[in-house]
This record gives sequence, structure tokens and C-alpha cells, in this order.
Amino acid sequence: MDKNNANAMLLRLNKQDQISALQSIGFTVVNENTPASDIAKYIRWAGGLLDLSLATLRIEDGRQVFFTASEWNSMSANNRSKYIRIGIRLRAECRQFIIAKSDCIDAGGAKTFKWGGYGIDIRGLKNYGNGNQGLYDTFDGKENTDVIIETLAGVRDSLGTVGAPAAEAARAYRGCTLESDGIEDTTVWNLSAQGELMLMAKYKLQINELITSMFGSQNIITTDWYWSSIEYDSASAWGVNMTGGGVAAGNKTSAGRVRPVSAIDSLSL
Repeated sequence: MDKNNANAMLLRLNKQDQISALQSIGFTVVNENTPASDIAKYIRWAGGLLDLSLATLRIEDGRQVFFTASEWNSMSANNRSKYIRIGIRLRAECRQFIIAKSDCIDAGGAKTFKWGGYGIDIRGLKNYGNGNQGLYDTFDGKENTDVIIETLAGVRDSLGTVGAPAAEAARAYRGCTLESDGIEDTTVWNLSAQGELMLMAKYKLQINELITSMFGSQNIITTDWYWSSIEYDSASAWGVNMTGGGVAAGNKTSAGRVRPVSAIDSLSL
């Protein structure tokens, strides 16, 4: 059953059955005290795009705070100065995470990175090879990035690449710094899992519209190839071509862009 049909089915259920169905797909905070208007939002979130919002860090305490575009645009300059903008929060299809405000760029200005680890089948990282079953349901970018960096740290692969350039770039990314912004970005940034990349590709038009308004068009998700943190096998890893969302496995020595993401485990409004 596709997500649109699932949404239509949920809307036809009575409130108690809606609550049970939503709880079964991960919205465990929904209960009999949840207002009907919020249940309608959860149903929309279950089957499509609920919303996109600006992700910020509050300078006072480093807490993540999210604003709709209209909320941010209606704030005074003084109030805006209390927050540092770090990215875009996506809430769609029973998932939510923060997309960094820009792609990674290395110290030399390069915008693409090798995956690294050619010829190494990373233990603890599931391979999605022929058949690709479950590939689009991978949302464990943080865990994958941890494993990739730990395994490949300082390791030179058989073709001469040292470490895990793509994963390391994602983890080292900072949306703000103490020196330039008055606050250090403590967000844990990760190399996207394939499912995260697929949602970014699916809603790229809407994401780029908000990125352009908040960070400028130079920071949009491009039409290039972006690496995921998912292996195909010891020689290849998965990625997405953001021109049309095409999926393919690329050689780990190939160059790809990196758009870091940060996990949000909660599924509450």
C-alpha cells in the first residue's frame, strides 16, 4: 500500500483506531489525550511531508530551536540575533532529521570527497548488494558514521586513500563556531544513510526553496552525486544523484558531495 492510500485509510478510522495505528508505526507519544488537530498532523507526517523548518542553536544555552519561515521572518533583528541558523529540519514519512545548511568543503576548497576503504568490507556495517532489500529504509547515519570512522581511521586502502574522507568530512562539519558566531556547534553531524538521502531527493524542491531564503542559493542541494554511509560491498558504496533522485552504487574511490545530517530521535510535535 502506498503512503497516500495509507493516509486515506487512517483518516477513515475512528479516533481510537487512528491512535493505535499511529502508535504502531512509531508515534508512541500519541494517546487518547492528543487533540484531533494534532492527530491530523501525525497522519500527514506518516504519509508525506509534514513540514520544513529552520533549525537554530540558541546562543544562551546551545539548545536546538526550530522556526517556520514565517515565524523567523516576523521576528525582530534583536530576537534573531539570539539564534544561530544551522540547517533545515525535515519532518516527513515517519522520520525527522536536520539537514546541514551547506555541503562539506575541505580546507583546500574541494567540494567532493572519496568514500575511502576500497577493498575493505567494514565489520558492523550491513552491505546492501544485489536486490537492495531495505536500502531505502536505512536511517542510521549516525551509527554508520561512527563505525566507518572507527574502522578506517588512519588506514590506507589498497588504492592509497587514507581514512574515510566522506564520513570524516560529515562528522567534522560545523554549522557555527565560537570564534565567528559566539557559540560552538555541538551538533553530531553524520554521513547520510540512504533513506535520509532519498527523502532529501524527494523533497529537494521544497528544501532548496527554504535553503535559498534562509542561507542563499549557493547553499542549495545541487544536482550532483551525494554519498551515503551505506556499503554495497568492499569496493562500492551507495549514493544518490540529486538530478532526479537516481540511486546507484559507486566505486569508493569516486568523488561525491557530502551533505551532513543530524538525527532527531523523537517523533513528537
